[in-house]
Amino acid sequence: MKIVKQSLEEQATQYLRQAIIDGHIGLGEKIVESTLAKELDLSRSTIRMALNSLCHDGLVVQKPYSGWHVISIVRDDLWELYNLRLALEGQAAEMAALKASEKDKLRLRALFENYCELCIKSPTDIKAVSEMDWRFHQLVVEISGSARMQAMYERILYQLKAYIGMTHQDYDLSQSGESHRALVDAICAGNGELAHREARANITLFSELRNEE
Repeated sequence: MKIVKQSLEEQATQYLRQAIIDGHIGLGEKIVESTLAKELDLSRSTIRMALNSLCHDGLVVQKPYSGWHVISIVRDDLWELYNLRLALEGQAAEMAALKASEKDKLRLRALFENYCELCIKSPTDIKAVSEMDWRFHQLVVEISGSARMQAMYERILYQLKAYIGMTHQDYDLSQSGESHRALVDAICAGNGELAHREARANITLFSELRNEE
């Protein structure tokens, strides 16, 4: 049995991050340290440290004379996030194709097969399929071998998750897993140029992101 020890700060950070991503704490919403500390039965210092971590994630900001707020995401932000994701995922896939070990390829194929199976068994479970999609792309970035790219990608990922969670956007994800087959094949074949193209082709078009300001 694997025992994972987490500090109260880490637990609070994970709880708040998920609440924002799931849309339970709204975009632009003010967060009051004292209220949150009381609700979670934690000290204000613990809450403050958790909020600082979420600030690093790009999910909250601290405004002068106003306190903590969840980020607001408008159309210009979406355009920027979309293009950053295109750049990072395309480059990460190319690097993954060039650097992937046999163990990495096995991990990627195993996750891909689980992804496809989930889409077949539970095509209407939007949350589960979407989460599997995020996990797949995170693994590709991880296989690229760049810690800096991973850190930048996670920051973008959290913000996009928060937007989708808040606006409750639903997509037809029944073929989501299968649509990544060409990308998996390109990475496993060591074809960086093709992997780059396939990664970019898999990203939701900016025009499909509905902005509900």
